[in-house]
Amino acid sequence: MATATAAETVDRVFAPVQEYTRGYLLAKSTDAYGIALGFASGSQFWVVGRAGVLGGCPADVAAAAIAFEPLDAVRAAWHAVPPGLTHYDVALHYRDRIAAWGDRCLADADPAALDAVDVLGRRIADAAPAALGTLFAGWRHLPVPGSPPGRAGLTIHLIREMRGAAHIAAILACGLTPLDAILAAPHPPPRTGPAYAERMGYRGPFRDPEEVRERRLEAERLTASILVPYFAELSPQELARFGDAVEVTCATAVP
Repeated sequence: MATATAAETVDRVFAPVQEYTRGYLLAKSTDAYGIALGFASGSQFWVVGRAGVLGGCPADVAAAAIAFEPLDAVRAAWHAVPPGLTHYDVALHYRDRIAAWGDRCLADADPAALDAVDVLGRRIADAAPAALGTLFAGWRHLPVPGSPPGRAGLTIHLIREMRGAAHIAAILACGLTPLDAILAAPHPPPRTGPAYAERMGYRGPFRDPEEVRERRLEAERLTASILVPYFAELSPQELARFGDAVEVTCATAVP
């Protein structure tokens, strides 16, 4: 029977989780749903959809939890909640979009793989303390969809939020700001550098990303290290199964 270490599995699932979740995060249908709710843009729906698990807190608190979005953009979204809805309502709408995406894109996925993603993924997430991050803790407490594809899709999102929480802690521990992290992001263009920061709503002048390049790479390593104890909740056999299930499930997703 195949086995894996927690560190190996953290690294293994990172790319497929990111790729799968980017599907609904960037989907025109998600943006259209938010606009139909009454937001001015899909990005506003994304901001309140993610941070709405915090309830009607001040916008600055929501911005702190998201960390990487410009404060002005978060404030604008936070104050644009359509009449008749609360911030938490919007989070539930966003959860429903994630579940619906899973129902559609994972409809033909292997049922055993879906079950492994959901059950083993939830064990990993439940092993982490709520103090890891407020958005992660909020998303962990949202009601779970009834369908297997919807549940697996939401669990994949939760694993992304879990890594996001660890990443914020790692960025700060390495003496970086969220803007530093964006400028020196170790991603292929266009998702790095000053042009990427401007696209996200930041305004220069910016520091030279090379000034913080090594610390940014160290933050990636530290992010993975923070997650290892929670993945270690699974046995070596379960870790291999979880890695297999995430890869197979995300690879078979049909947008």
